Amino acid sequence: MRRLWPLLLASGLAVLPGCKAQPHLVERVDVVSASVADVPLLGTSASQLQAELTRRVAAEPRLQLVAPGVRPPEGAPLVRLVLELSGVREVLRPGREGLEVEVVADLTLRRKSEAGTERRELWASGVARPAGETFEDRQEAARRALEQALEDLVHGARAQLDALDRNDSALVRDLTSTDARVRDAALDVLAFRKNPRAVPLLVERLQSEDGLVVRRAMGALVDMRATQAVPALIDLTRGKDAGFQRELVFALGAIGGDEARAYLYTVAQGHDSPGVREAAERALEELTHREAFAPKEGASVEANRGQHR
Repeated sequence: MRRLWPLLLASGLAVLPGCKAQPHLVERVDVVSASVADVPLLGTSASQLQAELTRRVAAEPRLQLVAPGVRPPEGAPLVRLVLELSGVREVLRPGREGLEVEVVADLTLRRKSEAGTERRELWASGVARPAGETFEDRQEAARRALEQALEDLVHGARAQLDALDRNDSALVRDLTSTDARVRDAALDVLAFRKNPRAVPLLVERLQSEDGLVVRRAMGALVDMRATQAVPALIDLTRGKDAGFQRELVFALGAIGGDEARAYLYTVAQGHDSPGVREAAERALEELTHREAFAPKEGASVEANRGQHR
């Protein structure tokens, strides 16, 4: 099973409707050497991995490598891709027989243009079952898993770049695409732009079995101050360990609103875990402090009126 979940870290751009889509120009493809050296099971070097990634980028529609010595068009956005391996491990998944090899990789995407710099971080994982129990069998499985992750990352990078060039109306339409990568890219850009259409889909992600997916959805909902998500976040606390409950408590405090405040008060007064009670108290204090210094509704309007009297 492969997974690809992008995280939006910087602002997106939009192009005028009707403009012909241009290929995304990739000026550099790099690999973090240290991350490769730490995973000898792959039996590959950073330079070999860089060559493989470059080959896949060159083969991807709408990604165009800038050849050495070639001057790109004046003002054209330029993309740099940096790959880092997060880990290679043998896993035993529920409902599956025998160990499998999982490779997790991260891809940082930076695009520079006259409007500024955009930065995206994507991650993907690939899983493969060894044909036998020898080291060679495990190594072959690790390489197949790596190929899966690279495929998802390159396709995902193209989808992310496409999404950054689309306006909100087009992205909302993309939410119904049959291509999961297009849907995910559209959702993440809409979330960064704080479009309310992203909230229900982010709430759905909270039900994922993947902890990283859940945490990234939580982060996006916090950034949006999505009070509509508070009931789902409260439900998510049930049956979770104290550490994760503390994370949820701080997320609720950051979002704010009457429902979040009431829940934090209840937890601070009587939760079984002292650590969760303390986290709720702190979150409640920070929420109260933030609200105390927030501009009162209508205050800025009255101030502006006073300046013009």
